[in-house]
Amino acid sequence: MFSNPNTLWIEILVIALVVAFLAFIIARFIYKKIHHLPTGECECCHPHSNNIVKEYHKKYSKK
Repeated sequence: MFSNPNTLWIEILVIALVVAFLAFIIARFIYKKIHHLPTGECECCHPHSNNIVKEYHKKYSKK
């Protein structure tokens, strides 16, 4: 690593891109935790949860 001066800029660019990608992932996770948004497995089903609850109450209404 960093031995060939011709490819030095490519190696630095790849390292910078990897660090930027990881920083983005961590920043997105922290943002969601601060704003109490769902993370992890519950993230994909969250927008549909209100519809599921409405359908449940429609079918099994309180009597």
